[in-house]
Amino acid sequence: MLEVLGLSPDEYDLYRTLVEVASATPGDLGDVVGMPVADVSAYLSSLEQRGLVGRHVDGTEEHFTASPPTVALGSLIVERQRWLRRAEIELERLNDLYRKAADDRTASDLVDLVPGRDAGLQRVKQLVRAARREVRLSVRTTKLTSSEYGFVEERRAVERGVRFRILAERAVLDRPNSLSDFHDGEGMDVRLASALPSRLLVVDSEIAMVPVMASPDDLSGGALIVHRSGLLDSLIALFEGMWAGASPLLESQSGDARAAGLDDTDARILRLLNAGLTDHKVANQLSLSARTVQRRMSRLMERAEVETRLQLGVAAKQRGWL
Repeated sequence: MLEVLGLSPDEYDLYRTLVEVASATPGDLGDVVGMPVADVSAYLSSLEQRGLVGRHVDGTEEHFTASPPTVALGSLIVERQRWLRRAEIELERLNDLYRKAADDRTASDLVDLVPGRDAGLQRVKQLVRAARREVRLSVRTTKLTSSEYGFVEERRAVERGVRFRILAERAVLDRPNSLSDFHDGEGMDVRLASALPSRLLVVDSEIAMVPVMASPDDLSGGALIVHRSGLLDSLIALFEGMWAGASPLLESQSGDARAAGLDDTDARILRLLNAGLTDHKVANQLSLSARTVQRRMSRLMERAEVETRLQLGVAAKQRGWL
């Protein structure tokens, strides 16, 4: 919880325990948190040096008490904020230097080579981790959505307010539960295209990454990092053109759908069916039984007053459910 302030999980557990009691001996604390007394004493000494706990002798035993959190932790927070502000100032200075140097770059300086598959995947994580506003990402095959890449950085970026637009080939949905790789809802939209020319990652419209090899499954050649240039503008325009022609798959549920009483599962079923998936594939993606999908489909057709899936798709668009 308070690792950002320099406290280890064990130190935090000890401090929290002391906050809840008037005072305690190292032995008492060890019994509560399940830690050897020697380790408890060492952590308490560290906490005491940082002003988080105090000690006094009661009879023959040493007792420890927690300092008021507002005072003890408040000073640590102020110190961290001071260091973060210094880092922000330095970041702004470095960005100014970088922008000034960009004017003197030659054509060869506008593209960097990241050699090898592992280095390429690592660079993807670094670029997403640095994102501040928006990330555009195209996924051409299921390789990027395998266990080797868990979209951890993407989910963290969404939590800090970064918007994601993910453009995926329909073949990505051939793998069961592949939708779990994407964070459906606020901050992350997904659209499907029948085919994409290449993988592409664009961060904050300032830097892009594309694979070196043309084959969608071959990352052995590494990737190219494209800095601000006409080439970057062309890659962004390429993504935007494909995005405009793709089918929405995962987006925040519309107000019309909510007003009609559709829940999130109904909305997802409609989008998957609109994307061309069979009932069986829809069931696999949503971890539902085929019978459940069919039952919900029947209810949706009744609500839309139609008799076929095709008519349901048309009615759903007309009613604003998609």
